[in-house]
Amino acid sequence: MTLIAAFRCRDGVILCSDSQQTRGALGRRLARKARKIYLPRSGLILAAAGAQDVAQEFALRLHRARGISPTADRLHVKVRLQALLDALRQDPHLEGRSDHVEFLIAWWPRQARKPVALHLLSGSAAEWVENWTFGGMPTGTDAASFAMGSMRYIDVAKLTLEQAKVVALKVLRDAIETGVEGIGGEVQMGTVERDGVVMIEDTDMQGLLDTLDLWEAGCAELLLGGGPPPSASKTPDEGVRPPPGGSSR
Repeated sequence: MTLIAAFRCRDGVILCSDSQQTRGALGRRLARKARKIYLPRSGLILAAAGAQDVAQEFALRLHRARGISPTADRLHVKVRLQALLDALRQDPHLEGRSDHVEFLIAWWPRQARKPVALHLLSGSAAEWVENWTFGGMPTGTDAASFAMGSMRYIDVAKLTLEQAKVVALKVLRDAIETGVEGIGGEVQMGTVERDGVVMIEDTDMQGLLDTLDLWEAGCAELLLGGGPPPSASKTPDEGVRPPPGGSSR
């Protein structure tokens, strides 16, 4: 069970996921840490939801495949990725376990002004990510969609990569903290930038977590009345907001 996400911002794409793998019957699941973000080949980044052995096999086949490259036409890459998933699902050694997998794949096409992200579904259907999308366990995607909806005042497409990383981290962390069974652990993250693909390692992730903590602490302080609202008027309506030092009459 997994939650994966893709966010397209002004100068890159962010892929992220939870990091918990679960096994066993409902209510008696065993959880352990698992890698869900892969760098299958130069210039491509992959987030996988579904059975881990299937995700690893897909990443391995993508690594070995010919003709799948960020320098190729993006429609050609899309068709090749769909064919790769078709072949995977027909493998008798993976029968059944490959019926419920999803992938998010991002890269920066040759001579393109912006990177692209593709949502690849287990039935080999595929759709381009316009702004952001989620995949994996339905209850997890619902939680992430709600978390993103609570920040509808933020236009991810207009954010810098560093700003979008913090938003993506908040959405994933909020979804994980809802306590949906099967989704948990730390957030894994990688990015596609003009200069290439980057995995966010522990030190950089801690910096993002610190920034997010400051953001949330500022919101909490504002709600508790510890500071003026961002849109505070210099001439407040005394009938609504009492002036400092006393109440309005």
